[in-house]
Amino acid sequence: MKKITLSLLGLAIGVTAFGQENVNQLPAQLSKLDKDAVVKKQLQSTATTEAVIWSEDFANGIPATWSNQGFDGNLNPLATAVWEYRGTSTTPDNTQGTRGAYGAANDPILSTTASNGFVIFDSDFLDNGGIQGNEGGGTAPAPHVGTLTTGSIDLSGHPYVMLELQSYARVFYANFQIALSIDGGTTWTDTITSYTDASLGVNGQSPNADRLQYNLSSLLGNQSNVKLRFIFDGRPGNANGNSYYFWILDDIVIADLPRHSLRFVDNNDGAPAHDMIYGTTPGGSKYGIMTLKQARAVSFDSNILNFGWDTQTNVQLEMRILDGGQNVIQTLNSSSVSLNAGDTADYNVMNTSSWTPTAEDNYQIVYIAKSDSVNGTVAPMPMDTFRLYVTDSLMSLDFNSFDNRFGTDNIGPDGSALAVRMELEQDERLFGADIWLSASTVAGGVIEVTVYDSTGFDFTNGFPSSPLAYYQHTVTATDVANRVIRADLTGTDGYPVFLSTANTGAYYIVVTMFSNADANPINIRNDQSFPEPPTSALMYYTLSSPRWYTGFQNSLDLNAPHIRAVLCPAATATACMTISIDEQDLNNEISVYPNPATDYVNLEFGDVNGSVDIRVVDLNGRVIVQQSETAIAGTSLPVSLVDLTPGVYVLSVQKGDAVSTFKLTVQ
Repeated sequence: MKKITLSLLGLAIGVTAFGQENVNQLPAQLSKLDKDAVVKKQLQSTATTEAVIWSEDFANGIPATWSNQGFDGNLNPLATAVWEYRGTSTTPDNTQGTRGAYGAANDPILSTTASNGFVIFDSDFLDNGGIQGNEGGGTAPAPHVGTLTTGSIDLSGHPYVMLELQSYARVFYANFQIALSIDGGTTWTDTITSYTDASLGVNGQSPNADRLQYNLSSLLGNQSNVKLRFIFDGRPGNANGNSYYFWILDDIVIADLPRHSLRFVDNNDGAPAHDMIYGTTPGGSKYGIMTLKQARAVSFDSNILNFGWDTQTNVQLEMRILDGGQNVIQTLNSSSVSLNAGDTADYNVMNTSSWTPTAEDNYQIVYIAKSDSVNGTVAPMPMDTFRLYVTDSLMSLDFNSFDNRFGTDNIGPDGSALAVRMELEQDERLFGADIWLSASTVAGGVIEVTVYDSTGFDFTNGFPSSPLAYYQHTVTATDVANRVIRADLTGTDGYPVFLSTANTGAYYIVVTMFSNADANPINIRNDQSFPEPPTSALMYYTLSSPRWYTGFQNSLDLNAPHIRAVLCPAATATACMTISIDEQDLNNEISVYPNPATDYVNLEFGDVNGSVDIRVVDLNGRVIVQQSETAIAGTSLPVSLVDLTPGVYVLSVQKGDAVSTFKLTVQ
């Protein structure tokens, strides 16, 4: 599916709202994407079915009637800063996108007619010639501006018109704009801003073949001498640079505007087209993966634009929640409003009551925009789908989407760190953490994983208390091949870490990285599905004046790292929460050996007699061994481990209400 991106004429997209409290950010920097990352969600595509008035698919190159011009940062002519045509017989051809050093895997646009060619403004390549570290050494150094202007278009007799095009863009600091003229290019009275570094996020990327649609009726309707100008304006920037990375266009169409049409849109104040609000306290972290025990209420909102030319009555946001079997288990609706042509009903109106998961499942969260006429019969209802995972033992900020990498390449080779915040609804046991790596990680580096209470944290001094758990690991080739490291987070008392909801009820899992002076970089997957509150993820930046930050300005490069807590898999909150006096006493009466073990482990009983229940659980919460035996004081009992693969497990022995828990390593 492809995302629909729209804007009101003459208005730039506003700065993305990454949160205003506890923000401590750095200027954004150029970033190379992991070739395996899938950036931005591909949402529903709604191609126009209205009558086409004019179109260009670049089957024969850039038309001779078009103008292709380049400029430097002072708007002086720069002949090399121009758009390129990529066709079947050009060099490079239409199988390659950007040639720059920092682009995303050099993918071409996946437009409808990409097979016969497209156009690209390759800012990345123009500045660096495709060589990392060669910034400013290309044929058209940044900042630069490239304009591509159409020939004259006659829209006489068409009062309601729309512009549609397929687009693929990545941005550092630049504006991607479309200027409009009704007098053949003598004057340019209006400009659409398709993307900015604020709308996509610095180093952000649109969906491939993003379908952009704009209502041009009030400006171009019935005009006989229309021209469009596509502008890559790379003059915005900061101390770390400007311009970059590319803009690819294809399949440009002007068609009649539909009468009845609704669209999901980003709001002018930066609010995303769709959002989820977690819990009852404003600013709560958003968890794409959460345990049933830590499940919380989730409500939903959107911004809905009336894209047609007629008023829409009873406009609503409808939410459908489907379980893994595609059954609708919950339907939520916002209040309804009437919406004039070109107006937007935002998240202040288009919001729903909450839903709380009641079972482990892979849920589909479906956003639907509807009205009396946009009802699936008169006109189609736009629908966008996301996933929400409720598990027995995993909890994470990410929504299982790999959008970009983030690590030592971004924030420092040795001693830099990422931290993710775990906000608890109930007391918890933390068994471990899964650290998901990008393909750019090189074996040989070292990670340290620590767990801290969030109480007293500040950006300069960090965490005032001692860590609740510590784990160190040298990254192996197997880790990189598997893309994941599982950290054993046994606490200082020998048990899985106890996390209490007292005080703040919030904790940080911190991953500190050492890349041996960049010889063995460590980069972790990041998710950009929904912008997180600023303190949900933190970074310790070591390249200058080491300290903690919430991230880079106007950027989702750091948003929801794939650092997943492995929590208590018990079905009830009390099953593995409190280490009671009875449990401590029972621990003193049971010895476990050998540990590490291979094919078996012995349980030696002190003053313990009677029936005991024995369980061995892996760190995914799966019960591998479960049996009932009779304990006799002064004897030992062997427990077979032949079905266990090497790794770390939790061995529990229960007698009545007393439970003894041991960390068990199997070799």
